[in-house]
Amino acid sequence: MFRNPHVKDYPPDHIRNLLNVYFRAKLLSRAKQIYVTVPDYPDDYHPRSLWLSDSVTNIERTVDNVLKYTEQYKWVPWLIPVQGWNRKPESVLRSVKLYREHGIIDKFDYFGIGNLCVEPDVEIIFRTCKLLRNELRDKKIHVFGLKLPALKYVYHLIDSFDSMAWTRPVFARGHSCKTTKERIEYFEEWLKRYEKIVKKSGNKSLELFINNDK
Repeated sequence: MFRNPHVKDYPPDHIRNLLNVYFRAKLLSRAKQIYVTVPDYPDDYHPRSLWLSDSVTNIERTVDNVLKYTEQYKWVPWLIPVQGWNRKPESVLRSVKLYREHGIIDKFDYFGIGNLCVEPDVEIIFRTCKLLRNELRDKKIHVFGLKLPALKYVYHLIDSFDSMAWTRPVFARGHSCKTTKERIEYFEEWLKRYEKIVKKSGNKSLELFINNDK
């Protein structure tokens, strides 16, 4: 939703809709655990567009949401988003510092890097993941929207990632999948590339979440 530069906040019914999806997932899924991501404020789509000021940036707004929703809905298994500033890996340390001050690090076991969704630079991706892993050595780390070429460099630093990249051709430029046939073909090609990277990277178990655009 924040790809639209005119959108500055979540709609009033967002958290209710989010929890409804969680309840449906619990009914339909065989997964042992289902996590819910606290609504966060990314800076990578339109840098600084979600800042309220130089002191209340997307990071502080995200932390405020985390404090509010984890307190209101203590029974929800939250995944805590770690936001940062666009193309500034060290900024995630600002998030960690605030979470430590409020006791969030001690309360939760799963944290997600939220400022890399559209980042193509492998060095920035690696530095961000490395910084967070150094800070959260005993926690699980997820990366939202990880680019596949970066996987081999951060494979040993993370526990899971998600992707919608499979909806587009892997080795050639072209349109996003429009038919069931194309969806199958694109996914199979993407999966082959993913498995090749994982095989070369080692035997560590890595969870993969495939985002469906339909």
